Amino acid sequence: MRWFRVVAAVELVSLLVLLVNLATVHLPAITSLGGPTHGCAYLVVVVATLRNPAATPATKVMAWLPGIGGLLVARRLATAWRRSRSA
Repeated sequence: MRWFRVVAAVELVSLLVLLVNLATVHLPAITSLGGPTHGCAYLVVVVATLRNPAATPATKVMAWLPGIGGLLVARRLATAWRRSRSA
């Protein structure tokens, strides 16, 4: 679960960096680094969620939300994991 949270955080932070860059100075170097970083993290979140047997259909849909989707999925999967351990 820890790696998933890290990837979700990287996705969110990279999206925020890209949006701030777009709204302010629009440096090509930031776009060149941030774009692929965000895209890769986004794809890892979506594919990992779709392959997770504990993910419900609603959780799988949440994974497609850019930025915040990964953190929402991590939260839902952690809650489901805790429930399964206590049962």
